[in-house]
Amino acid sequence: MNKSKYPTEESQVSLFLSFFTGEKGGDWATQRLTERDEDEEDEELASMPEQRRWITLKQIRDRFKRDFKALASEDVARTKIKFARMKGTDISSYNSIFDTYSEESDFGETALLEFYQDGLPPKLREAVRRTYPKWDDFEEYKERAVELHLEWLKERERQGRWKTTSTLKSSPGPSQGRTVASVNALMNMGPGANSSFTPLPKLTPNERDRLRKLGACFACRQTGHMSNECLTFPRTSSQNTSRTSSSRAIRTAETVSSPLVMVAQTSSSRDTIKDISDMVNRVKGLEGEEKEQATVYLKDIMSKLDF
Repeated sequence: MNKSKYPTEESQVSLFLSFFTGEKGGDWATQRLTERDEDEEDEELASMPEQRRWITLKQIRDRFKRDFKALASEDVARTKIKFARMKGTDISSYNSIFDTYSEESDFGETALLEFYQDGLPPKLREAVRRTYPKWDDFEEYKERAVELHLEWLKERERQGRWKTTSTLKSSPGPSQGRTVASVNALMNMGPGANSSFTPLPKLTPNERDRLRKLGACFACRQTGHMSNECLTFPRTSSQNTSRTSSSRAIRTAETVSSPLVMVAQTSSSRDTIKDISDMVNRVKGLEGEEKEQATVYLKDIMSKLDF
């Protein structure tokens, strides 16, 4: 403030009050000027200036902060309640808005109930409306909304578990495509064995998402490990792409994509017996941990084959 232009306390106060316009601000400034005029006309206060309601600029500023703090708090509370909306499934945060600002907003119970209903999801609002007998007050309405919302969350969780179980049951069993892939993987283990074998068909985005949720391996589709730990389709630093391995890779791809029964129908008995014999000999030729892993896989395959 330019004190050379407004040297006296009275001129500074007049300038301060002139800034207030509008309904609330203008009325407040008018009331303060009226108070000043009344105090100046009061003869008893002439000898006791400290008894006046305000005199200095500091006093009128303090009065402003005190009066408008309540108004600001009420406006904030009303705005919070008017525009409150339940976000997602978080009904606790939504209720806390009304618990925090209801009293300061000075809204009646009827108004609070209407604003609360407006902020609920339409389906939840309709579900509460259908309950019987009708709620007695705003608090009882909130309790019913919470109860119905929690019931819905439990039902959704139950259905989610059921869908997961159904998906697992309907997915290809380990005794066909996946087992054949394991057989081919075992046949490619061992000294001098061809390390180039064809994995299962490429996953679709939906299949990848489902396996990710189940914590399953992207390579063999089995749970319990990730693709970087997969022993059925181990990652190698280099792969043999020579022509000599092309026939085996083609046969492996065909075996992976077709049930074991179809492979048996299209392969001669002699070739089948020879493949099994080769596989067993290669397993026998392994040592240490590799032999243990191959033996476990072989036993697992034999236990799951559907003869």
